[in-house]
Amino acid sequence: MEDNSEKNASTSRQRSIKRIATAKKWLRRFSISRLIRWAIYLFLLTWIYRNWHNDVPPQQLVRKHAFPDSRFISVDGMDVHCRISGKGEPVLLLHDAQSSLHTWAGWTDSLSRKYMVVSVDLPGFGLTGPHPRGSYSAFAYASFLDSLVVKLDLKKFCLVGNGLGAQIAWFYAADHPGRLSKLILLDAPGFEPKSTPWIVWLARTPMLNGIMLKITPRAFIRIMLQEVFADDALVTEPLLQRHFELLLRTGNRQAFIDRASVSENRPPVDIVERISTPTLILWGAEDARLSPEFAYEFHRHIQGSLLRIYSHTGHWPQEETPVQTVQDVQAFLEGRF
Repeated sequence: MEDNSEKNASTSRQRSIKRIATAKKWLRRFSISRLIRWAIYLFLLTWIYRNWHNDVPPQQLVRKHAFPDSRFISVDGMDVHCRISGKGEPVLLLHDAQSSLHTWAGWTDSLSRKYMVVSVDLPGFGLTGPHPRGSYSAFAYASFLDSLVVKLDLKKFCLVGNGLGAQIAWFYAADHPGRLSKLILLDAPGFEPKSTPWIVWLARTPMLNGIMLKITPRAFIRIMLQEVFADDALVTEPLLQRHFELLLRTGNRQAFIDRASVSENRPPVDIVERISTPTLILWGAEDARLSPEFAYEFHRHIQGSLLRIYSHTGHWPQEETPVQTVQDVQAFLEGRF
């Protein structure tokens, strides 16, 4: 009996030792470093899942984001989204990068009471979508603008641009002075030093840019909007959602990558001295992208130009300070500025 008891006790001890060894083995597998690594893997997988978005068909976005007076006009092989409001002298509005013709909604409501206001989604943005040849240099945009003007049969018109749209506008004005009655530039690129933003660097990097075709965090769009507005409170959920959805329009993310790959996308700024059209320069005093010091450069180089800088305003004055800016524009158009 004693031998059996000893055998049982020995077997029990061996089993306990095995269980302890097994437990230690599993504990080693779930060490702190391993747990951290697994937590990181799980976080990355969750982040990718939450930010993975397929393209949205344009027809779906048209139903939601087109205006009652929106039109789609065939230009250079594209169905270009335009909004044409009111009657009178034509005023053509060009938006900034990462934007759309919606940025001019406040101005359109006011100006269309006396003018024919034409706003357009530039190729690669909004409901227009990508250029069929992937052409996004400054020269390609100027050529597109010329084709649009011919298509709309605009003989003489006022040209307005913000950001990228302003760059296209002053480039066009330097080469086509006879077509313009007035020129209005809002926070125009040109005189600033060349730089490569981190998002553009990502878009130029092989493999990473392929990931950008599917992974689009809304947080990145929020950061972009907070950069262009001086007042973060203006970055509302509806505004963020509209920018997010229009970026997902089929082809728009590829267009962003294609634009980033253009190594030289700036016309020579010295040609602004050739501009003879009456010009109004508007700028946000708190523009985080383009310092107001560059407003004075345009003012100095465009003979006879007028300048207005708005306090508590960022890179998109037409959205952040719509009432004051449109009043100044109306005064300029009527010769009262």
